[in-house]
Amino acid sequence: MSVQLIVFPQTALTNEFVIDGTSFNTINTSSSYDSSATNIIDDTLTNAAPSVSNTWFRFRSTATGTPTLPGEVSGGLTLYSTTTSTLSGVYQKLSNLVIGTTYEIVLNLSTTGTGFVINNIYNGTTAIAQSIQAANQSQITYAFTPTTTTPIIVISYLNFVSDNIVINNISVSPQGVVPTNTYLDLQDGQVICDLYEDEDIPLSLSVDDFKNVAEKVQSYSKAFNLPATKRNNQIFDNIFQITRTNTGINFNPYIRTKAILKQDGFLLFEGYLRMIDISDKSEEVSYNVNLYSEVVALADVLADKTFSELDFTELAHDYQKTNIKASWNNTGTGITYLNSSTSGFRDANSTVKYPFVDWTHQILVGGSTGTGATPGNPELTSLETAFRPFINIKYLINRIFQDVPFTFESAFFDTADFTNLYMDFNWGTDTSPTAESQMFNASWKFGTGASSNIGTSSYKELRLIPENITGGLVGSTVPPNFNTSTYVITATTDNELYNINYAFTLKNTGVSNQFVQCRWLHTKVSGIVNEIDLNNSLLISAGFSSSFIGAFQVALDTGDTLKAQFNADTNIRQSETGFSYATFVLSNSTTTPETLNTLRGELSQWEFLKGLLTMFNLVTLPDEDNPSNIKIEPYKDVFTPTATTGNTLVDRGITHDWTEKIDVTEMKLMPLTNLNKKTIFKFIEDEDDFAFINYKRQVGGHLYGSKKYDASEFTILAGEDEIVAEPFAATVVKPLMSQLPNFITPSLYSMSEDGTTEGFDNSPRIMFNNGIKSTGASYFIPAQNGLASENQTNFLQFSHLTDVPTIQATTNLAGSRDFHFGECQLIQPVGSTVNDNLFNMYWLPYYSELYNPDTRIMTIKVNLSPSDINTFKFTDKVFIKNRTFRVNKIDYKPNDLATVEFILIP
Repeated sequence: MSVQLIVFPQTALTNEFVIDGTSFNTINTSSSYDSSATNIIDDTLTNAAPSVSNTWFRFRSTATGTPTLPGEVSGGLTLYSTTTSTLSGVYQKLSNLVIGTTYEIVLNLSTTGTGFVINNIYNGTTAIAQSIQAANQSQITYAFTPTTTTPIIVISYLNFVSDNIVINNISVSPQGVVPTNTYLDLQDGQVICDLYEDEDIPLSLSVDDFKNVAEKVQSYSKAFNLPATKRNNQIFDNIFQITRTNTGINFNPYIRTKAILKQDGFLLFEGYLRMIDISDKSEEVSYNVNLYSEVVALADVLADKTFSELDFTELAHDYQKTNIKASWNNTGTGITYLNSSTSGFRDANSTVKYPFVDWTHQILVGGSTGTGATPGNPELTSLETAFRPFINIKYLINRIFQDVPFTFESAFFDTADFTNLYMDFNWGTDTSPTAESQMFNASWKFGTGASSNIGTSSYKELRLIPENITGGLVGSTVPPNFNTSTYVITATTDNELYNINYAFTLKNTGVSNQFVQCRWLHTKVSGIVNEIDLNNSLLISAGFSSSFIGAFQVALDTGDTLKAQFNADTNIRQSETGFSYATFVLSNSTTTPETLNTLRGELSQWEFLKGLLTMFNLVTLPDEDNPSNIKIEPYKDVFTPTATTGNTLVDRGITHDWTEKIDVTEMKLMPLTNLNKKTIFKFIEDEDDFAFINYKRQVGGHLYGSKKYDASEFTILAGEDEIVAEPFAATVVKPLMSQLPNFITPSLYSMSEDGTTEGFDNSPRIMFNNGIKSTGASYFIPAQNGLASENQTNFLQFSHLTDVPTIQATTNLAGSRDFHFGECQLIQPVGSTVNDNLFNMYWLPYYSELYNPDTRIMTIKVNLSPSDINTFKFTDKVFIKNRTFRVNKIDYKPNDLATVEFILIP
C-alpha cells in the first residue's frame, strides 16, 4: 500500500509575486489618484495607500501637466507623459515575501521611450529603495531586499515630452530564480517527500469535539519523522546545515507549507505542514514534522493581526449631521463617502451606522441654555455625545478574509438577523477622536507697531501672531488658515472644527473708566454673520489692564471667516504688561481610518472571529471541494438537522453502513461522566460600565445577558465551567430619561464616586439594528461642523434585541430574538423576557444531546480503507447494527485498524 506526503512550494508556484503582471486585465478598472504634490509618490501612498494586497492601483502628477492615466492597451501596460515634467505609474502591495531575501524586479518593454523608468520600493510610506533607469531598454531589472513581508512596488515613467512606454510584463521573484522555472515532481510545483520504509503517518481527524465543543478541535497528525535523504534535503533546502547559503528559495520553518497526504491515490488529508525540529542522532538526520488543518492555519494567520491592519480608507466621511442621519436609512440616501470603494464590500446604507447611544450621560435638559432646545427635552452638547460609528459585522468578516489565503462560505452569515448586527467603533474616553486634532497656540504682546491696535470706537481685529514672547507662550503658532496680516481665519475645507480657549488683555490709557466689548465674529460664505462668545461691557479702570477670557467651539466651511474683535475708544489698546493668546484645537471633523482605529485598532482579528464562534456556537468545516474555503455554520444546522424517515438508509439521511467493518472483540461504551454540574455563558465584564455594574448590584449579582446552565439533577456531576464570548461585553438598554419611555438607547458610560459621568474605553459591543424610531418627544442636536442645530424627533435604535419593546411569539407571529445568552429581567418598558436567546437558539440543541442520560460514547476499532477516509464527512451519519451514530473523532493510521469515537444520540 502506497502512502505519499506531498508538499507545495512556500511561495507562489512559479516564484512570482506580482499579480496580473502579464495581461494587466485589472488595470483599467483599478483605483487612481491625482497628485499635485512635490513628492508625488509619497503623496500618493499617504493619501491613496493600496488598501487591498496583490491589486494594481494607478497615479499621475497634475502640478505642471496631466498625463493620461496608465492603462491596459492590447494586453500591455501603457505609461504616459506630457510636454512638461510629468509622472504616471502603477503600484501594488505584494504579500508573503521573506524579509532579508533579495528579490528582482524585471520589466519587459515592447515600446521604449526617451524618458526614465523609476522603480520604488516602500514599506508603507517609508522608502526602502529606488532605481532610475533609461526607458530606451527592452528589459529593465532591479534588485531589492524588503524590510517587510508586504512591500509596495511603484513603477512609474518620467519624461519632459509627450510620450509613452508599453510594458508587456512585470515580474518580482527571488534573485537568481527564473519566475517560470520550478522543480517539478508533479504538476503545480508539488514535490513528494521520502518516507521511512515503515513510516505510516497517523492522523487524528475531527471537526468538533462533542464533549467540549467550545474548544473547536480540528484535524491534525501526530508528529512524525522524515529522513534526510537527498530529495528531502533539497525540499527543505538543507535547513539543518548552519552554513547553508541563501538560494532565493530557502525553506522557511515560519511560513505555512501546504501539504496533502495520499494513500493508494486517495486523498486522506489536505492542510499544512509544520516543521517542529531537526534531529541528529549518531549522524542520522531526520525532520520532525506534523500536519494541521486549514482552520488551525486561519487562527495562526490571524493571531497577530489587529483591526489597525484593515485599511478603512474607503470608509472616510465627513463627521456631520447629514451623514449621521443618512446612516439611519436602510435604503435610499446613505452616507456620502470621501473615497471610492476599493474592497467591493462597502455599501452606503449598511456598512456604517450612527445609532443614538448614551456615551457620556452628559445630556442636558433643554430650556435653560438659550440654544433653542425644547424645554424639558434632551439636549446634546455635541454630536459625539450620542453619535459614534458602528460597522457592520458581515463587512468586517469580509474584510478580514480579504487579506488571508482563505475564503469562507456561510449561509448563516447571510441571514437577515446576522446582517443586521454591528460592532461599535467608539474612540474611548475622549469626547472626540484625538487622532484628528492639531493644537496651535497664538500670542501677542504690545510692542513696536502696537498703535494699530488702538481702539477706534468700532469693532477692529485683535492681533494674534506666531511670536515667542517674554512672559507669553513659548512655541507660539497659528492655525494654517490664519492670516498674520489681517488676523482672520479663512476656512479652506468644509467642516474645519475649532475648539478655542482665549484670553485678551487690554489696557485703558485714558483718564476715565472705559467700557469695552469683545467678540468672535463668524462670517459664513453665504453672508450670514454670527457673533460668537460675545462679551459685553467689560469696565476697565483708567490706567489699568483687564482681560477677556472665554472658550467656545465653531465649525467653518470653505470660505467662512473667523476673527477676534474688540470695540472701544482710542484710549484702549492691547496691554504692554500682559499678553493676549488663543489656543486653537483644529479637527477636520472627518471619520477616518485613524478615527475608527483609535480604540478598536488594538483588537485582534482572530479574537473577534472567535468571539462570534462562541456567541453562535459556530462550527468550522473544511470544504471538501476547495480546502482553502472554510464553511462556517451553527452547530445545530450542521449536526442536528431535521430528522428524516424512510425504509432505506438513504431515505433516512444515513450515508455509511459500517456494520461489517467493526471489530467487536474490543468495544468501549461509556456515558459522559466528565461533565460539569454548572456552566456559565457570559460576556466579559466591563468594570467601568455603570449601567451594567448597577444592574448587577440591584439583582443580587446576576450578570446582564448571561445564562447559567444548571445540571444539578445529575447528582454525580461536580464543577463549574465558563464559556465567555470574549472580547465582547453585554450592553444594557434602557430609557434615556425616565420621562421619555419610548426613547430607549444603549447605556455606555462610567460614573465616579462623586456622580460625575464620562465615556470610557469600553470592550466591543455587538448590537442589532432596530431601525429608525420616534422618541415620543424630541431632542436637540447642536450646530456643529458647518450645519445648523435642530430639534429632532427620530433616532436610530440599536440594542441586543430584534424588537424594542419585545414581541412575544404566537402561532402566527415570530417573537423577538435576543443576542445575549440568557433570559434576564429587562429594564422597563423595554419589554418582557425573550426566550429566543443565544443559548436557547444555538447552544441548547448541543447541551440537550450532551446532557441526555441516554447519550453514549462508543470507542471501537474499525477497518477503514483509504477510500472510506476520502469519502467520509463528519456531517455524515453512520449505521452500525440497526443504530445510527455520529462520528466524533477518527484516529487513523495507514495499514492498521482505525480507532473511531462514535456518539450514540437518542
